[in-house]
Amino acid sequence: MKKLLTTILLLAGLSFGWSAFAQDASEAGEPYKVYCEIVSSSRGIFSDKTSVDLDFGQYASWWSADRKLVDENGKTIIFNSVLDAVNYMARRGWAFEQMYIVQSFNKGDSDSPAYHWIMSKMVTSDAQIMEGLSTQGSSK
Repeated sequence: MKKLLTTILLLAGLSFGWSAFAQDASEAGEPYKVYCEIVSSSRGIFSDKTSVDLDFGQYASWWSADRKLVDENGKTIIFNSVLDAVNYMARRGWAFEQMYIVQSFNKGDSDSPAYHWIMSKMVTSDAQIMEGLSTQGSSK
């Protein structure tokens, strides 16, 4: 019984010791892939422009200022189309991964579809995720 207990404690100690030496890719400076989701919807029936929200996986409500891109003057960027937003992100190192559409229905009527574009970027630290990008919340 003592041998079994000693063996278990020894194995547990070794596994905890090895985990102390383990590092994730961001701590080691190795490149890793991060993702961003562009969610677009129509700005209204009288506008041909597109409104986009960005999701980097951070906590922010859908009404948060941290989801809207702004220019160097702090003004919200309005895109001509979703592809205009995708190209904007591509110029900042993001690559297209996938697109899907979410169509919601309200009492039998369909709302305007929301288009979700998944983008990715290789980084060596989380600080590089927002390089070249500003949101309303980050520009204050």
